[in-house]
Amino acid sequence: MRKRPRKKAAVSMKCQLIIAFLALGIFLTLTVSWIGYQTFKTTLISEIGNNRLDVLMQVGERVRQVKSNVYTVSNLYQNDDTLRQYLEELKRHDTAANREQVNACIERLTRQFKSSFYTENIEFDVVLAFENGGGYSSKEAAESGDYMSPKTKIWYKKVLKAQGDMVDIANYEDKADGKEYFSVARVIQGEDGLPLAYLMLNVEEKKIRSMYQSVIRDKQNTIYIVDKEGTIISCSSENLNGFNFFNMKNLDKLFGDRSYTFTKMRNEDILFTRYKEGGSGFTVLEEIPLRILTEPIRRVRFSIAMVAFLAIGAASLYVCFFSGRVTKPILKLCDFMLSVEEGNLDKECQVEGYVEINVLKNRLNLMLGRIRELLDGIRQKEQQKRKMELSFLQAQINPHFMYNTLFSIKCMVDMEKNDEASRMITSFIQLLRSTLSNPNEFATVQQEMYVLEQYVEIQKFRYDDKFQVIFQCDEEVREKKLPKLLIQPLLENAIFHGVEFRKEDGLIIITACQKNGDLIITVEDNGIGISQEMLEKINQGKITGTKTHVGILNVRERIQLNFGENYGMKIESVSWQGTKIILTLPLID
Repeated sequence: MRKRPRKKAAVSMKCQLIIAFLALGIFLTLTVSWIGYQTFKTTLISEIGNNRLDVLMQVGERVRQVKSNVYTVSNLYQNDDTLRQYLEELKRHDTAANREQVNACIERLTRQFKSSFYTENIEFDVVLAFENGGGYSSKEAAESGDYMSPKTKIWYKKVLKAQGDMVDIANYEDKADGKEYFSVARVIQGEDGLPLAYLMLNVEEKKIRSMYQSVIRDKQNTIYIVDKEGTIISCSSENLNGFNFFNMKNLDKLFGDRSYTFTKMRNEDILFTRYKEGGSGFTVLEEIPLRILTEPIRRVRFSIAMVAFLAIGAASLYVCFFSGRVTKPILKLCDFMLSVEEGNLDKECQVEGYVEINVLKNRLNLMLGRIRELLDGIRQKEQQKRKMELSFLQAQINPHFMYNTLFSIKCMVDMEKNDEASRMITSFIQLLRSTLSNPNEFATVQQEMYVLEQYVEIQKFRYDDKFQVIFQCDEEVREKKLPKLLIQPLLENAIFHGVEFRKEDGLIIITACQKNGDLIITVEDNGIGISQEMLEKINQGKITGTKTHVGILNVRERIQLNFGENYGMKIESVSWQGTKIILTLPLID
C-alpha cells in the first residue's frame, strides 16, 4: 500500500526537475544572449572607434597642410632679401617714403604667394608690425592700432625669445571684426640681431572648422584641434576656442597605447578618440556620446528583448501550470501555520497534496493536539495559582485593616473614652457587615464608597475630627465594579502617613471618574508627602519587606494580577505638600 504514494512522490519530484531545467534553460539563454549582445556592442564600438580615427587622420592632414603652407609663406617673407633691405633702411631712416616702400614690397610678395600657396577656402591675412610703430596689414577693414602693437600682447615675450623662429598663437581675436584666428608670429631681426619688424600670418578659425564640419556625426560629437600645450586651436563648439582645456600628460595616461577610449564627460559616457599629427604637432580629439553610437544596437536589443520576453512568458505559463500543483498545498500549509502562530490552535489542518504534504499535515495535527492538552493543563494551574495569590493578598489586607481598627478602639478604651469606643465599635460592626455581606470578590464603586465612609467615621473617633474626607463620584461610574477593599488601604495610608502629622486640619479627596475608556480612582491628601527617594523605592517595588507601605504595594499587585500590566497605580508626591495616588482600572459592568 505504501509503494503507490512513493510513486506519486517520484512524479512530483519529476515535475519539479522539469521546472528547474526549464528555468535553467531560460537563464542560460538570457545569459548567452546578453554576452553575445555585449560582445557585438564592444566589437561595433571598436570598429566605429577605428573608423573615427581614419576621419581624424584626414582632419589632421588638412590642418597640417594649412600650417605647412603658413610656415612656408612666413619663411618666404623672412628670407626675402629685398624686404629685409627695406626694413633695415626704415630702421635707420623712419620716413614716409621708406614706409611706403616696405608696404609696396610686402604687397607685391603677398600677391605672388597667393597664387602659389592660397587654397580655395583658406586664405592668410598678413600683418607686418614695424619696430618703430605702425606697419602693414592685408585686411582692408583692419584697425592698424590693434595689429601694430605686438608689444602689448601676452605672446610678445614668447615671440621675442624665439629669436626669429615661428611661434603658434592658438587663438587670436580681432577686435575690429570679432573673428578668431589661428596665427603664426615671428620677429624679423636685423644684422645686429635686434628686431626690425614682427610678422604675423592669420588664418580665420572658422575656415579651419569648415574643413571638418562635414564629418560631425549627427551634430552630437565634438572635435577639438589642440596644440602641444593642450590649448584649443579650433573646436566645433566655438565657445571653447583658446582655452587650455586639456592636460596632455593626463591624456597620455588615459589613452595609453590606444587611439580611443571610453570615459565620462558631463555625466555622460562617451567614445573619446585621439590622433596625433606628427608633422604639425597638433592633436585632433573627438568625443561622441555612446547613446548616439549605440542607437542602432538599442533597436536590435529591443527586438531581441521582445522575443526573449515572449519566450519567457510562454515558459512561465508552462512553469505555472506544473508548479501550481506543488506550491498550492505548501502555500495553504504556510497560511495555516501563520494562523497557528497567531493563536488559532483549535482548528485542524485540512491541506491535501502529495505524500510529503500529507505527512506534514498529519504530524502537525498531532502536535497541535498535544499543545492544546498542555495549554489546558497550564491554564488550569495558572488559574489556581492566581486564585491563591489573590487570596493571599486579600488575607494580608483584611487583617491589616482589622488590626489598625481594633488598635484604635483599644487606644480609645485606654483613654477612658468608652462612649466614643462604643460608637466606634458600632461603626466597625456596620463596616464588617457591609463587607462580609457581599461574598463576591468585586463590589460596585458605590458600595466601595459606602465602606470607605464607614471607615472614615471610625478613624474620626481616633483623631477628633482633625481631618475631612470628600467623596466625588461621577454618576456614570457608580455601578462599575472593582475589587473589594481596593481603596481602603490607600485611604488608611493617607490618614496614618499623611495628615496625621500635620498641625492644621487635614483634607483627603477621593474621586471616581471615567477617562479614555478606563475607570480612574484618585486618593489625594494635603499631608506631609513622600520623599523622592522613598517614592522611587515604592514605584520600583523595593520595599515589599517593610510594613509601612504594605497596603499600597498589595493594592498594586492586586490590580496587575486581576487586570494585567496595562493597568496599575501611579503615585505623585511632593514633600510637605501632599500625595496623590491614581488607580487605573478597566470599566467593568
